[in-house]
Amino acid sequence: MKERNSKRGLVLVLVVLVMGLVVVGTVLAGGPSHRSESPVYWTWDFISRNTDNPVGTSNLVRTDSGISANFNTDVLTPGNAATLWFVVFNYPEKCLAGAYKCSPLDMGDTNAKGDFLFASGHVLGDGNFAGHLNVGDTSRSGLAEARGCQDCTPGLIEPESALVILAIHDHGPALTGQALKGQISTFLGDCHNGSLGNAFGFATGPDDIPDEPHEAGKCSTIQHSPHMPPMP
Repeated sequence: MKERNSKRGLVLVLVVLVMGLVVVGTVLAGGPSHRSESPVYWTWDFISRNTDNPVGTSNLVRTDSGISANFNTDVLTPGNAATLWFVVFNYPEKCLAGAYKCSPLDMGDTNAKGDFLFASGHVLGDGNFAGHLNVGDTSRSGLAEARGCQDCTPGLIEPESALVILAIHDHGPALTGQALKGQISTFLGDCHNGSLGNAFGFATGPDDIPDEPHEAGKCSTIQHSPHMPPMP
């Protein structure tokens, strides 16, 4: 089994990801809400800047009370359990590496106030996900789960100006009972790894997709779709 990504590697991936956002996101404004549409990519394709091979489409709607998303892709592994996450940076202009070049170093109690929060999860028969996140709701924070704390993360503060990345986390073949519930409703479900760096690791190729039950630490973030905030 391949060695999981380190936290340092994740920082690099997210910086590369965010630097390309201007190219892949289109924002449409209308009425009291803002709607954006963005392609979905395998994480390894985006790392290699192969943006000619999108594998789906996502939509994000922003209002002053929260955000809602639809994520559609048809190339996930049937029978695996997967979750969709809202990765939010509330003040992306304040990210340490530069404006909109956000990374895990900008999560939690930082100037950028980053967090990642549960949107939805299910056993894969298709790749359609939908979810909603209210301002101030930190009850489903994956960052809080990984850190083993409560009310220690910012959640969504600025829905209309946050940088939002929708991310699919693959937990491997679906289990049963309480184990399955954890796989489709938590960040670390059946990952057997309390390390944020490993459990949040971006897949660097198809071999990083977990294909056997209980593959220790092999849960992988395998697809993502970035959404820049609306222009003023």
